[in-house]
Amino acid sequence: MANFQVPQFIDQKPKIVGFLTLQQFFYVGGAALLGYISFQIFNLFFALIITIIVGILGVAFAFVKINGQDFPKIVASALAYFWQPRVYTWQRINPTTTIELNKLNDIENLRHKMSLEERLKSVALSITTGKFFTPKAAKGEEQGYETVVYLTGERKQAKRIDY
Repeated sequence: MANFQVPQFIDQKPKIVGFLTLQQFFYVGGAALLGYISFQIFNLFFALIITIIVGILGVAFAFVKINGQDFPKIVASALAYFWQPRVYTWQRINPTTTIELNKLNDIENLRHKMSLEERLKSVALSITTGKFFTPKAAKGEEQGYETVVYLTGERKQAKRIDY
């Protein structure tokens, strides 16, 4: 059986007008048309400025690629970025809560009243998630982490930073 190589990553559009694709032809032709119209309407100085700016934009829209993306797509993405509202989900504000001593006692009473079934589920969950029976290196205790005990009795691993 004969093996054939199949070309991959083909990024070529058909050349319609000379060495230009139809889209490139419209960008360059549109820039040339706007330059011609500006020479008909404005005096020489303003017409040259407008023609140079429009010509550079027309050539950029027709031929420039940035990271494999066409320039019109980059411009459309930039305009969408500037016009759309932004939502910064990574800047979440953590509310600060304080627990009074009587609430702490209530929490301790709830923990003591927890049924045997709930305790077994909690232990089973801790075992399956690897909270128990993991080596010290996996827990990170040898890498500058320490166990922190909160007012609620909850224990967490926290990295110690000495300034």
